[in-house]
Amino acid sequence: MPKLSWIPDQHLDAAIADLRASASAAVTDAERRQRRNVVDPFSSLLIAATLTVDNEAALRGLQSSSSALGGMANALGHFHQEILGHIPGWENHDAGYDLENTQRQLLAEVKNKHNTMNASNREKVVGDLDTAIRQKGRGWTGYLVIIVPKSPTRSENKISAREVYEIDGASFYEKAANHPNALHELFDVLCDELGATDEVAQYCRRVLGASLPPRV
Repeated sequence: MPKLSWIPDQHLDAAIADLRASASAAVTDAERRQRRNVVDPFSSLLIAATLTVDNEAALRGLQSSSSALGGMANALGHFHQEILGHIPGWENHDAGYDLENTQRQLLAEVKNKHNTMNASNREKVVGDLDTAIRQKGRGWTGYLVIIVPKSPTRSENKISAREVYEIDGASFYEKAANHPNALHELFDVLCDELGATDEVAQYCRRVLGASLPPRV
């Protein structure tokens, strides 16, 4: 029996392996940057005092972990693109937008979290989607996908003069996979595949409940 009914195991496993490798690389890169870059002594002192850090190793580890989080966020964005791009009918595009389904005349740009973009970035993304829809012609629809939306509700709102919409991750996964709880099922598989302890898994599921729309 496949791990998920809507994507072949080989593509799911490859995406998870890439996610693990990218996350590890983010940590290594953060440690390398910390050794190479000038560290702010005032920031170091403030972090230690505020978080009650009492030794150098712990402080360095905290600073390195903080630096690595950005790389891990990028890795998660790529992970979702890889997963969605291997659902039957979908493919990765990368130039101008992330995903395309020719048969259904859909294209999408995927962002991991609602605060990934500033106003300028958002304007460019919407403009690129609008341009792509204009070039594709009648019948095409574009989506700006926010995997973790600002509020845990399912929504699909028009954001362009053309057929461009902003949509939450759970709703888009349902649309792409034709399965209402696809994103939640992916989370369940990740809990197992990434080896989360029961305590960590329970905490992350509480976070899931507060961050994503509920299962249907």
